[in-house]
Amino acid sequence: MKRSKDRLPPFVPITKEMINSNAFKRLTNASRVAYLLIKAQCKGSHQVEFRFPYSNAEEYMDRHTFANSIKQLSDFGFIKKTFEGGLYRRTNIYEFIEQWKAL
Repeated sequence: MKRSKDRLPPFVPITKEMINSNAFKRLTNASRVAYLLIKAQCKGSHQVEFRFPYSNAEEYMDRHTFANSIKQLSDFGFIKKTFEGGLYRRTNIYEFIEQWKAL
């Protein structure tokens, strides 16, 4: 039985493969921070879909910067939008994808 002092504190897993990828290297620093913020709110490593309101990012960056980061993460194949919530006054739904590996 493991003791609690042997457990790692909560962390955000980012693989070396991702960090060394061309797509990750081309991301702006704001987009990297946005990705970490999104990953940090996920409950487990197998969670694919997520909701992340722009208001959650305001403590770290401007709404417009966050919107640009989301667009860049989508363009570079890290995430894709699965539900457009803005028209319905709901939160957008996204999912993690791995198309960044092909860039």
